Amino acid sequence: SIEASLWPKALEILRGMVASFESQLKVVADGGAEDPSVSARWKGEVAGLFPSLPTAVPAEPTLLAADYLVPILDAEVLSYFAPEADEYLQTMESLLHRLRQDPKDGETIYTLYRTAHTLKGSAHTIGFKVIGDVVYPVEDCMIAVREGQISLSSDLLGAVGRAVELIRLLMRRDDGKVSQLQHDVPEVTLALAQIRNGEQMAVSAQAEAPIVPVLQVATAVMDRAEKSASPEVESSSATSALTDEYLLPPLDAEVLSYFAPEAQEYLESLEAQLLRLEKEQHNPEVINQLFRTAHTLKGSAYTVGFQSIGDLTHYVEDFMGAVREGRVNILPGHTDVLLRSVDVVRLLMRRDPTSLDMLRQRFAVAMQGLKQLDQPMTAQVVESGPAVLHAEAPLEQEPRDQQEAEPAKAAEGKSADGKVAEDREVIRVSRDRLERLLNLVGELVIGRGRLEQRLHMLEQLSQQVLACKGRLVESVHSFEEKHTFTLPTVSSDPATAPAQGLTGLSDFGSLEFDKYDDFNILARRISEVTADISESMTQLSGSIRRSHEDMSHLAQLTLGMRDEIARARMVPVGTPFTRFRRATREMARATGKEVTLVTSGEHTEVDTGVVERLVDPLVHLVRNAVYHGIEPAAVRVSKGKPATGTIYLHAAHRGSAVLIEVEDDGAGLDVEKIRAKAVERGLVRPEVARSLPESEVIKFIFMPGFSTADQIGDQAGRGVGMDVVKRVIESMNGHIDVESIRGVGTKFTLSLPLTLLIATALMVRAGSERYGIPLPAVREVTMLTPSSHQRMGERSILHIGDEAIEVQPLQQLLNRSSVPVEIGKPVVIVRTAAGMIGMLVDELLGRQEIVIKPLGSFKSLDRSSFGGATIDPEGRVVLVLDPARLLAREAQAAQVSELTSDSTMSADPIVPEAEGSDQKASEQLILLIDDSLSIRKFVGRMLESAGYKVETAVDGEEGLRKASAQDYRLILTDLEMPKLNGYEVIQGLRSRAQTQQTPIIVMTTRAGDKHRQMALNIGASSYIAKPVEERALIQEIERWIGKEAAARK
Repeated sequence: SIEASLWPKALEILRGMVASFESQLKVVADGGAEDPSVSARWKGEVAGLFPSLPTAVPAEPTLLAADYLVPILDAEVLSYFAPEADEYLQTMESLLHRLRQDPKDGETIYTLYRTAHTLKGSAHTIGFKVIGDVVYPVEDCMIAVREGQISLSSDLLGAVGRAVELIRLLMRRDDGKVSQLQHDVPEVTLALAQIRNGEQMAVSAQAEAPIVPVLQVATAVMDRAEKSASPEVESSSATSALTDEYLLPPLDAEVLSYFAPEAQEYLESLEAQLLRLEKEQHNPEVINQLFRTAHTLKGSAYTVGFQSIGDLTHYVEDFMGAVREGRVNILPGHTDVLLRSVDVVRLLMRRDPTSLDMLRQRFAVAMQGLKQLDQPMTAQVVESGPAVLHAEAPLEQEPRDQQEAEPAKAAEGKSADGKVAEDREVIRVSRDRLERLLNLVGELVIGRGRLEQRLHMLEQLSQQVLACKGRLVESVHSFEEKHTFTLPTVSSDPATAPAQGLTGLSDFGSLEFDKYDDFNILARRISEVTADISESMTQLSGSIRRSHEDMSHLAQLTLGMRDEIARARMVPVGTPFTRFRRATREMARATGKEVTLVTSGEHTEVDTGVVERLVDPLVHLVRNAVYHGIEPAAVRVSKGKPATGTIYLHAAHRGSAVLIEVEDDGAGLDVEKIRAKAVERGLVRPEVARSLPESEVIKFIFMPGFSTADQIGDQAGRGVGMDVVKRVIESMNGHIDVESIRGVGTKFTLSLPLTLLIATALMVRAGSERYGIPLPAVREVTMLTPSSHQRMGERSILHIGDEAIEVQPLQQLLNRSSVPVEIGKPVVIVRTAAGMIGMLVDELLGRQEIVIKPLGSFKSLDRSSFGGATIDPEGRVVLVLDPARLLAREAQAAQVSELTSDSTMSADPIVPEAEGSDQKASEQLILLIDDSLSIRKFVGRMLESAGYKVETAVDGEEGLRKASAQDYRLILTDLEMPKLNGYEVIQGLRSRAQTQQTPIIVMTTRAGDKHRQMALNIGASSYIAKPVEERALIQEIERWIGKEAAARK
C-alpha cells in the first residue's frame, strides 16, 4: 500500500502518466512507434511509491562532480553556443520523429549522426564537456546503425530522446539540479552504451509491463478517494489550489523595490541561522533569532500581499515557536526541510512566470514537508526538564496589530553568521540611484579638475599683470624724476598770458607756491592709476588665495562625497560566505567526506559590484577544495590528520585593496604531475620545465582546459575552469596567487580593488597620446640615465639597486610603432601578478583622480591592453591602461616567440631566428573552415586576440571558393563538413598553384591515426585534435607561418 505522506505525489504521478500515455496513443494511432523509455520513466516513479516493488535501476555510480555537470563558462562563449546548441537539439528532435515514422531512412540517420557529431565537437571546444560526453554515445550508436552493426530499435530512439532532454536540462546550468544530473547522466550514457554493445537496456525488461504499477496506483487512488472523510484527501488537493495569482501575485513595482532586498536579507539570515542550528541544536539564542526572523518575514510578506511566502514562513515560525517553548527537539532532518523551504521562497522571489509548473510542485512538496514536522511533535515532547523561559511572550499572546505593524519597521542589521546586530537606523537606496549619484560625483571630479586648470590660468594672468605693473611703475618713476620739479616756460603770447587779476602769482617763489602744468597733472594721474593697480593686484592676490582655500575645501568635499557614496555601495564580503556554508555542506554529503568551512573577516566591506562578480570564482575554488583538495576521512586519519577536513575562507583589507583567501588542509597540488602534464601538452619544453621553480609550474593550472585527471570523464582535476576564475579576477584589476605544499594543503589569495569605478591614476604622455596608469600598479617612477641603463642585445635593462628591470617604450608595448629607448626620459615601473616592467614615456603629467568608464563597442580598439577610459580636465578622452593584461599579453607573446623560434630552428636550420617578424601579425590573414558556429567564434576569437585577421567559411565548398579569391597565410579546416569534407578541401587546395605552398592545419575531433595519416598523406601540414589549446594552436600557427615566409624568400 501507499504511505499517507506519499498521496500527493501519487496523484501527481497518476496525472502525468495519463497525459503521457494519451500522447503515446496518438503517436501509435498515427502509425508511429511507441517510445518505451516513457513507460520506463514512469515505472521508476511508481517504484518509489511501493517499497516492496523491485526496481531495475542499477546501483548509483560514483557521483559526478558539480563543476563537471554545471561548469563555469565565459558569458560571451555561451551567448553564441546556447542558440547553436538549441538549434541542434531541435534538429535532433525533428529527426527522431521522422525516424519513428520510417526507421530505415538512411539520409535521416546520417543527418542525425552529423548533428550529434557537430554538437559534440562544439561542446568539447568551449569546455562544456558533459554535453559532449552525453552526445558522444548518440553519435557512436548512429555510426553502428549506418554500418549495420545494430538496428534502429525503439529502445535506441527512446534513449536518444532522453539524451536530448538531458542536454536541454544541462544547458540550463542550474546548480539546484546537480543531484538529479548526477543520477540522469550516468543512466542515459549507460543505456546508450548497452544498446551500442548489443545489450538490452536496463529498463527494457520492466518497460514491457508498465500497466501493473499503473493499475496499482490507480486502484489505490480510487480506494482512497472513496474515503471522503479523510483529511489527507483535502491536503492532497492543495496543489490544484496553488493558482498562478497565489504563487506570483501581481504586486506594485514600488512595493517590490523595498520588499525584495528586505526579504533577501531575511532569507540569508535564515539560512545562516539554520546552518548554525544544525551544529548548536540547543542554543536558545539561535532558536530565538530563527523564530524572530521567520516571524518578521511572514509579517512583511502578508503586509505587501505576497501570501504564498507568508503561508510558507508561517509554518516555519510555528515550528520554531514550538522549539523555543521546549515542546519539541530539533532533529537533523528538520534543518533539511527548513532549508528547502528557504530555497522555495527564493524561487518565489524570482517571480519567473515561465517556471510556474516547477514552482507549484516545489511549493507543494515544501508545504507538505513543513506540515509533517508537526506530526512527530507529540512523540518528541520533552517530558523532563523545565521549558525554556523567554523574556518575550509567545507569538499567540502578541497583539495582532503589533504583528502586522512590525514588518513596516526598517530591517535589523544582520551579521554574516546570522546574528542580529544592534539596532541602528538604516535607509534603503535603490542601486540605480547610487549608480547615478556615483556618476554625478565622477562629473564633479572632472569639474574640479577643470576649475583647477582655470585657477592656474588665472595665476598666469596675475603674473602678467604684475609684470605690466612693474613696467608701468618704472616708467612713472622715470617720468617723475624728469618732470615733477620742472618749471613751465613763461609764454610771451598775450593770448596765453595770465589774466590781469593773477599777475600777483609771479611774486611767489617756487618754494612759496606750487605751480602745475599739463605734465605735472599727467604725472599725478599716472601715480594715481599706479596706486589703483597696486590696490587691485592686492585684492586679486587675496581672491586667488581664497580661491585656493575654497578649492582645497572642494577637494575635501569631493573626496568625502565619493567615499560616502562608495561606502553606500559597500556590502560585507561575508554576504556570499553564507552561500558557501550551505554549498560546502551539500558537496561534503555528495562526496561522503567530512568537511568544515571556517570563515573570518565576514564584516570586511567591498563594492557590491565586486561581490557580485566574485561569487562564481569563490564557488569554484570552494568546490575544488571539497572535491579535490580534502581527502576522504580514512585517508586523512592514515596520514595523521583529523578525519574532518577544513576549508578556511578569510577576508581582510590591505590598503586600497581587499584580500580574500581560500585555504584547505587537504592533499595540496601535485607539482610534478602538473609539470609533466605541461610538457605533455607542449606548453613548455622538457629542459625548461625541469628548471622551473614550483611557483612557476603551479601557474599552468590557469591555462584553459588544463587538467591532471588520470581518466577522461573523471571528476575534473584542479585547474579545469581555473582560467575562467583568473580571467574574472583580472577583469576587476585584481590578481590571484597560489601557494601549495604537498600533503599539507593549498591556499588561493585573491587581491581585488575596493571599488571599480573611481581610481587614482598617474597620467603620462607617450608620443601624441595621453594614458592613465592605475596608481596601485605603479611601484616607482625614475629617470633613465646612462649609469642605470644597459643594452643586452635588443633589450634595454634598467638597474635599480640589485634589480634588473626590462624597459620598453610604452608606444612599442601598445604596438603603435617601434620607438628607440632614449636616455633622460622618465620610466614608470609597474608591477602586477604577471611580472614587472619599466614603461618609457615622454612626459609625466601628474597624479589625477579619474572616473573609469567602460570602453563600449569600439571595434577598432585593441581592448587587451586597456581597462577603460576617462576624461581629462580639458575634455579629452584618455585611455586607462590595464597593466596586468598588458604584461600578461607581453609575457605570452615573448614565450610564444621563443618557442616558435626554437622549433623553427630545429625544423629548418636555414630559417633565421626572427623569421616572419618582418610582417605584423595584424597583416597576416587566416582562413578558418568549420561548419560549427561555436568553433568558428571560439577559435576565431583566439586568433584575433593573438593579432591575426580571420575570415571564416561554413563548409568546404565556401572554403575553396574563398581560398581561390584571396591569398591566405594559413588555412585551418575541419574534416567532417557538408558539401565538401576536409580531405576534399585539402586535395582541392593542393591542386591549385595559388595554394600549393599555403600551410594547411587540420583541426578535428577525429584523433585516430587513420584519419591523421590520410590527411598528412594528401597534403595537410599539421593535424590537431579538438578541443584545441590556445597556446599550442598559436604556437603551431606561428611555426608554419614562419616556414611559409622562409619559402617565399
